Amino acid sequence: MISAEILAKYLGRGDDALRLARKAVEEVKKTARCRAVEASARLVRENGRLFAENTVLEFEGKDIERLLENCDAVYYFCATAGAETDRLIETLKLTDLTLAYAVDLCAGLWVDDYCDELEAKQRERLEQRGLTLTRRFSCGYGDMPLASQANFIEALKADKFLGIRLTEGGMMIPSKTVSAVAGIGRSRRDFDRCAVCVRRDSCEGGICNDRL
Repeated sequence: MISAEILAKYLGRGDDALRLARKAVEEVKKTARCRAVEASARLVRENGRLFAENTVLEFEGKDIERLLENCDAVYYFCATAGAETDRLIETLKLTDLTLAYAVDLCAGLWVDDYCDELEAKQRERLEQRGLTLTRRFSCGYGDMPLASQANFIEALKADKFLGIRLTEGGMMIPSKTVSAVAGIGRSRRDFDRCAVCVRRDSCEGGICNDRL
């Protein structure tokens, strides 16, 4: 769960930002219903293509290729905070735009935090088998096409189990939904999050480091 102190860093400085953050956290706490569908598959390299065996998932782009370079399999999932949070944000836009903004931001961080939990649990399971997990990578990040989200939904049947659908522009509904993949490898070394980050050349030690 995201704390008000962390959220306040995105909202400004001082007591007003913290009060707004606390209110937003309470609102999201009441409405967010985080759920996920997860799976894993062998990673196949064939004719210049990179894909998850026996699925429609194909991983395009140099960034994801670099992330999965030393991996034998992939772990992938869709996770959502649910439709109720979307409804809350739309209602607040009619009555309190400032709070709507804070709740929208909080809900996004909330589902990211839930994804962190999924990732940590999977990493723990893998380590018991002498395996390890890269950081996760999502569609639309770096040069991985946003359109790939449709394949994640199909492969995981996330439309059936989570009610996730796509807009014509390729955005997922509910809006606070994440599709992601992480590589599974046999190396015992710790995968460096920064080494495979697409912002590694411009990062100045941003707020994401506070959450690691």
